[in-house]
Amino acid sequence: MKIAITGHTAGIGQAFTKILESRGHEIMGISRRTGENIRRIEHTANLIESCDMFINNAQTQYAQTELLYAVWQRWQGQEKYIWNISTMMIEQPTNSCPDDQDDITMSQYRNQKIALEEATKQLRFKNAWPSISIIRPGGVATQKKLDNTNKADVDIWAQSIIDIFSHNDNINISEISVGYTKKRIPL
Repeated sequence: MKIAITGHTAGIGQAFTKILESRGHEIMGISRRTGENIRRIEHTANLIESCDMFINNAQTQYAQTELLYAVWQRWQGQEKYIWNISTMMIEQPTNSCPDDQDDITMSQYRNQKIALEEATKQLRFKNAWPSISIIRPGGVATQKKLDNTNKADVDIWAQSIIDIFSHNDNINISEISVGYTKKRIPL
């Protein structure tokens, strides 16, 4: 399968790239570090058009949502797959304080991801294909330079997502939230 992944050089995108390449998939990586910019919506959608799957991971302002629409328009009615990487932060407002720029930035990030999820829900009603899933990470160690205490290892997290989707024949997973926990359920 030919899979396009935005933000493939770091964090979640990099983890997906490593795992899927090791399974023999052809990866079309799209990242600023390799000279691409998802804010060039039409150009990026043209790169993705020939792929079978799109992992819509990179986020910069509302470009992730705009790119979803552009790819969906090209893929209407085709048996292809889109995974939109959102965040568990959408489940409740951030503790924004007007004087704290980091809180304002996180509030903007949350609202951009809400827009992505709402666009996904709208597009699902228009056509059965492409299949679009929302994946919400929570507490995933995507940056090595930060304190990753109480965060899930990004490679284990990505492997878990791939396993969930690949080991469940005839089950459509439209939305899933997967985050860190201190203790596993002994099943």
